Amino acid sequence: MGADGQSKASRVVGSVGFERPTVPADDGGAGGSGAGLGVYDGVRCAMPFVIKFDCGEDEAARQAALAKVRDAADKVLDVCQETFSRFVHDSEISKFNALKAGDKHVMSPPMRAVVQLAALLVERSRGAFDPAVAPLLEHYQTASNLKQKRMLSRKHDSAEEVADDQRGAGGSAGAAAAEETKGEIVEAIERRTVQFWRALLDRGFGHQPGGKVSRAVDALREFSTWDCFEISEDGSTLTKLHDEAKLELNGIAKGWAIDELARVLVEEAGRRDVFVDWAGDIKVRGRNPVSGKPWTVAVVEPPTVRAVEDRVKALTTGKDAPQRNRAVVRVGLDFEPAPGEQKNYLALLELRDGAAVATSGDYEQVYAYNGRLFSHVLNPKTAMLQQLDDTALAQVTVVSSSCMVADALATAALATGDVRAGRAMLDPFRTGFREPISDFLLYAREGPRVVRLTVPGVESKQERRQRLADTEKAHVIVVGGGLAGMSAAIEAADAGASVTLLEKEPKTGGNSAKATSGINGWGTETQARLGVADEERLFERDTFRSGKGGHTSDSLVRTLSTKSASAVHWLKNRFGVPLTVLSQLGGHSAKRTHRAPPDEHGRPVPIGFLIMKTLRDVVETEYGGRITVLTEAPVTKLRHQTDQGGVKTVVGVTHSDKQGGSHDLDADAVVLTTGGFGCDQSDGGLLMKHRPDLKGTPTTNGAFASGDGVKMATALGANLIDMDKVQLHPTGFIDPKDPGNATKFLAPEAIRGSGAVLLNSKGERFVNELDLRSVVAAAIQDKCSPYEKGDYCGPPFAWCLMAKEAQELFGLPTLGFYKDRLGLFEDCATVADVAAFIGCDPDTLRATLDAYAAAKQRGVCVKTGKMVFPSALSSADTGLVLARVTPSVHYTMGGLDINAAGEVQELLPNRIVGGHRHIRRLFAAGEVTGGVHGNNRLGGNSLLECVVFGRIAGERAATIKHRNTACLLPEHGANDAWRAVTMREIRNTDETYGKNTREIRFNLHGSLQFSGLAVGQYVGVRGELDGETLMGFFSPITRPEDEGVLGILCRFDEKGGPIYRLLEFIRPGSVLHIKAMGGLKLNFRPEGIFYNERRIKRLGLLAGGTGIAPMIQIIREYLHRTDCQRNGINLLYAADQEGDLAFMKILEDLRDKHPDHFRFYAILNRPPLGWTEGVGFIKAKNIRSHIFFPPEDDQLIVMCGPPVFESIMCKTLQGLGFPETSYYSYAADTD
Repeated sequence: MGADGQSKASRVVGSVGFERPTVPADDGGAGGSGAGLGVYDGVRCAMPFVIKFDCGEDEAARQAALAKVRDAADKVLDVCQETFSRFVHDSEISKFNALKAGDKHVMSPPMRAVVQLAALLVERSRGAFDPAVAPLLEHYQTASNLKQKRMLSRKHDSAEEVADDQRGAGGSAGAAAAEETKGEIVEAIERRTVQFWRALLDRGFGHQPGGKVSRAVDALREFSTWDCFEISEDGSTLTKLHDEAKLELNGIAKGWAIDELARVLVEEAGRRDVFVDWAGDIKVRGRNPVSGKPWTVAVVEPPTVRAVEDRVKALTTGKDAPQRNRAVVRVGLDFEPAPGEQKNYLALLELRDGAAVATSGDYEQVYAYNGRLFSHVLNPKTAMLQQLDDTALAQVTVVSSSCMVADALATAALATGDVRAGRAMLDPFRTGFREPISDFLLYAREGPRVVRLTVPGVESKQERRQRLADTEKAHVIVVGGGLAGMSAAIEAADAGASVTLLEKEPKTGGNSAKATSGINGWGTETQARLGVADEERLFERDTFRSGKGGHTSDSLVRTLSTKSASAVHWLKNRFGVPLTVLSQLGGHSAKRTHRAPPDEHGRPVPIGFLIMKTLRDVVETEYGGRITVLTEAPVTKLRHQTDQGGVKTVVGVTHSDKQGGSHDLDADAVVLTTGGFGCDQSDGGLLMKHRPDLKGTPTTNGAFASGDGVKMATALGANLIDMDKVQLHPTGFIDPKDPGNATKFLAPEAIRGSGAVLLNSKGERFVNELDLRSVVAAAIQDKCSPYEKGDYCGPPFAWCLMAKEAQELFGLPTLGFYKDRLGLFEDCATVADVAAFIGCDPDTLRATLDAYAAAKQRGVCVKTGKMVFPSALSSADTGLVLARVTPSVHYTMGGLDINAAGEVQELLPNRIVGGHRHIRRLFAAGEVTGGVHGNNRLGGNSLLECVVFGRIAGERAATIKHRNTACLLPEHGANDAWRAVTMREIRNTDETYGKNTREIRFNLHGSLQFSGLAVGQYVGVRGELDGETLMGFFSPITRPEDEGVLGILCRFDEKGGPIYRLLEFIRPGSVLHIKAMGGLKLNFRPEGIFYNERRIKRLGLLAGGTGIAPMIQIIREYLHRTDCQRNGINLLYAADQEGDLAFMKILEDLRDKHPDHFRFYAILNRPPLGWTEGVGFIKAKNIRSHIFFPPEDDQLIVMCGPPVFESIMCKTLQGLGFPETSYYSYAADTD
């Protein structure tokens, strides 16, 4: 079927992967009406519209549907014209623009909707969108008068032609000029030309040399800004603050009309399937009724600049030209290619129900001035029009659920004039906006450069299928049936593995099923729907701040952050978990904790239980034969093998059955998801070993949280992290009927997030209730009294008080579960009743609550530092509820050391580089691991961690068996073997490797694959950003025998080359392409080191600047051998200044550890004060002293650096008598 509509406008340049789509021929469902499809079309405000809709098969039904559609549509279009058309004298916008400064206007509902959204877009776009530029647009229209332009362009015309022109102009001035002599005419032309150009400085077109604007344009800027308008607090009234200020709402108002048309046609005209197209901006509801498929829109490629110029000439020149002498030339939406030329398309978009698409192009209307063409779209920040050229941004298409938003943002992005700037402007609207962007397309003619919306860290389904294509079916065992285990099992099965899940309890679920607060995520659909602004840096900052004092891995936190939205959407969209309610928990800077609303009966839905039940049902119904679940099957041992080098490989598990029997089960990979050790309080248990001070502290954990996975992996030598970091949740409910019970019901974080306050026994607040869990728990222990009842004396506790507003915000049905069903809250009619329950002075309590009310009014509590007040509370409140809460062991942050691929790590002692190694075939995720949360876990990050790292571990375990042992070796003799690989992690290496450096690691396709590279061989890395294909060349800093990973080092500044912008943009999960290139290709065999089949015993290395990277790999590989020669490997390292030296700490450590085998000498051209090593450049004497001399047959000198550096080094070596076979230059290698 053809497209249902066309969206068009009212440094390697270009994309390697861009291919223009072929739009299928129309089958009748797009253009004319077909069976079941009606059409109503026409012209309004000089712009054509087409409305397609579902209708009956017979003619009577079609006509009835058409009548309803026509009536409903005409009403909307009439309102739009009466409200927003500046060409209608008595329209609302015309009347408003005629008001004086200080005049107030009560807006109609349509005007109010448009103006309120415009104000929000101005704020969120930081002025890139501004509908107050009408005075500037009017000025440009006046200044670009074609008559004046033609006079100036005739400087080569004869005096006679000018005289003829003046005679034709008529009037006394023209007649007088015709009588002047030829010399007088020439003089008049010159004088008028000078006068005109002088006038331009004051009132001219605006564009001046150096990117400046004329004085007239500069003066207009004062009242061509949104700051000249003011909206009342209730949003009903708009006030002008400057006499000359005017609004230009045409584009966003058209978007309002399209949105409204789609709404009324469904709600009032009774249509199910609707397609509204007004001048190329489109909104759809339902699907195409003819095909049953989603509505489609073809994005048309803009005309060339030459084609626009020809069109303008045709429209404006000649006696019969339709737009002769027009200042602004309407090129038109229906720009057709020349005869014989084919119309090209940029994309074919499938629009889901409710989607809208708008396109802005530089060709619809143009200002023709002084031989140049300018787009009608004005950049509010520069007050300039964009000149049409091949390099500038020519067209922007935006997809959103609101056509108003899509139109405004497409125009604002186009006005930036630059692909990169346009993408940067649109990116923030992808998340945290109530009508978020779901796609965009930016186009510049040169290349062409075509940029589509890219979500960093998201791999397409097609890319994933290709990556997994050569994976063989593996058997993966998952140990533990909580959320991490279920996520791992499902993801492994989806990647093609056969999965056995072993759970020691009678039912799956674990602590995950007890979770109540929710799951965190930023940039989610729910946040967008609720208008919550959140971003990566806030989420990561909150996580690091909470974990301060523990080990919080940069790469693990970045992975958690990047994958958070996809984790929420995985649960919500794939499995139907309704994560539609948001809370802002303690320690968070935004509402990002997702949970489910009450059920249809108003009863609370514990989110952890709902998630686990949903996944359990899915596994049972959809994964039969792919996932086998065995309950009451505790795993007691990890079976493994150890080779001669001490490398351990897990080969299976030993587990028990219900009858107590023991079974060995083989596996290709094992994923541990056994949870934490929060209930392992037995003598000799993990909790008593690492935190004996918590003996006797209540816990919210089930008895199953005994640290089984930690114990089994430790027996294999797995490294542990932060085992002493145990989180006390500040609010475990004390049941007044059974206060001594060691297991507490958790008082969800959402209780305090809804506005509950904590009081001590004196009726005083003592902490910011929304501070970190660790802070609140410590305050209760420090500021509150022990719980006493009869002979029982328990731990310190606080009173949790909720007013009516907080109860309603939390959810009355949910509150009823804790209050009425479990009996954990007390009803208190008045504050006096609260004081009686607490046993405190009523006046003290009243003073506390009044102080809280005053703090809420101020926006800050001076006493506690609280600045977020979710609900009101004062001494006058009635209908309060009160509960007793105490800190309880809730979560163990410590556990197994994993990397960002979920591989369990062991420490390699005495290693300077590569001090960790994964235990082969062993993965882990969830609370059994450490390194994510540090000293204190943020509420909501536990379920998130389970999904994110459970999915990662499951997939990587499934790729354990691969048809190809080497990922980067070309297949079937091909030399262009670019491999699509996903980014695993990025590590900040400023302190380790040098200033502004980052180590980026990529997952190879198989978790046990090798790269296939030789020592010294380098790789090409390629990817696309902003319509450019960026490429760089890097020497891996991982060793060739490292499994499943390839690491490179990159400068994250201009010295790293253009590709650093791409590497800075990508996130874990992003796809780039890598290819094995040339390079040294040293062959390290057991019998020795060989280069071109010549045995090498000593290596000399000459490195300049970033050329140090391959040397690190060579040095590591050489020193890893047992047959190293004395002074067998020496390095001369030259750089411009000290900040350019990378790997210095590693080099110094290697020298200190291997003084007999390795030495190096650094030389700086611009050394700092106090420098004691080489100065200047590498000279012959340096090679004699610090490498080796004279040359011998078993030596090889390797050089890497800028080409000029290597060229000089080659000449220096030749001068010292080194034959060409005794040295290698990366720059000279053309292989």
